[in-house]
Parts: sequence; structure tokens; C-alpha cells
Amino acid sequence: MPSLEKGEASRSTPAGEAAVPARTVPPPVEGVLLDMGDTLLEEGSWTWASLLEEGPSLPGPSPLIPGVGETLPLLSRDYRLGLVTNTQEAGRAEVSRALDLFGIGRYFSVIVTSSDLGWRKPHPFIFEAALAGLGLPPSRTVMVGNDLANDVAGAKALGMRTIHFRWSPRYPALPQGEEERPTLIIGDFVELPKALQRLQALPGPAPRAPGDAGEEDDL
Repeated sequence: MPSLEKGEASRSTPAGEAAVPARTVPPPVEGVLLDMGDTLLEEGSWTWASLLEEGPSLPGPSPLIPGVGETLPLLSRDYRLGLVTNTQEAGRAEVSRALDLFGIGRYFSVIVTSSDLGWRKPHPFIFEAALAGLGLPPSRTVMVGNDLANDVAGAKALGMRTIHFRWSPRYPALPQGEEERPTLIIGDFVELPKALQRLQALPGPAPRAPGDAGEEDDL
């Protein structure tokens, strides 16, 4: 009698009835990649020079998006966390320092910036670098970001499940095509742990055929 692979279920089929394929169990979520601008830190309220010089002492409201500070420690207990971000000139050192200033840098095991790598989201290279840093395949990793074109479409092309953080009015709220349609949507960062739990039952998209999905940075 053949053994059952993981995700398959045994079912007897009465004579004359067509066999029904067993439900495939999606791979468990083990890693979470997050965008930075308007996902962790609000864009438009600071410059890199002011952020690195003043950090939490910046005048005005904190650029740390509400819910991030209390949610990342919870996520880090269950998932490997990585950051993948498009930057104009800031590299990993600057991004790491900025995150440390707000007490959240220690939760990320890998930080990948377009300035360091030379490729911007949605190009697959930047996501693949982050996945390599986590040591996980796309099927076990979720991308969380505010930009449907860069974060969602780029990650879906590799077969990742995606969560659209629909928080900032600076970016489109609705997908422009199926490639930008996220697996789930949240409007508050504190909703992320429950959303990740829901994703455990939702399969990821099939990866697209290899090909350019972004542009090279002018470094």
C-alpha cells in the first residue's frame, strides 16, 4: 500500500464515484519580510540626515507607525523577520542604525537595501537576497508592505503569500491587476499577527516564469 505524502488524506471511493483529490496543506509560514517606508516608519516626515541625527527626538509626531513597537516583539517569537527596502542612498548600516534608534533593529535577522544590492523592488533579486538571508524558500515566507506594485507584485512573482498594509494614502489602495492582488489586507499594524495565522491555511501563488520584474538602480 503506498504511503501518504504530507498534505494528503486517505479516502475510500465507492464504486462508480470519481475520486476527489485530497486537499493540499500549504507550507507553514516561518519567515516574514517587511518593507520600511510607510510600513514601519512613516515617509515624508523626516530625512535620513535628521533621522540619524535626532532619532526619536525628531520634532513632531514619531515617524514610527503606531503598533509597530509592540507588534514586532510578538512576531519575532514565532517568525524569522527580515527587512527589504528601496532606498536612494541609505545602505544597510544606515537603515540598521535608524531601526536601532527606535528600538526595533534587534528583531530583524536580515536587512536588504536596494542601494547595497543595486536592484530595486519589484525585481526578484532583492527578494531572493532577503530570502537567502532568512534561509527560507518563498513558499514559507510572507511579504508585508504598503506598495502593491513593488511589495505585493514583486513577492507574488516568486510565489510568496502577501499582506498589503493599506495604511498610507500616498500609495494606491486597489490593485491594478491580478499580479498586484494581495493574499490578505490589513489597515492596522497590530492586526498582523492574526493575519499571519490566517495565512497558514492559504496557499501562495504559483511563481511566474523567470524574467526582469524591476529596474536596476543607478548607483
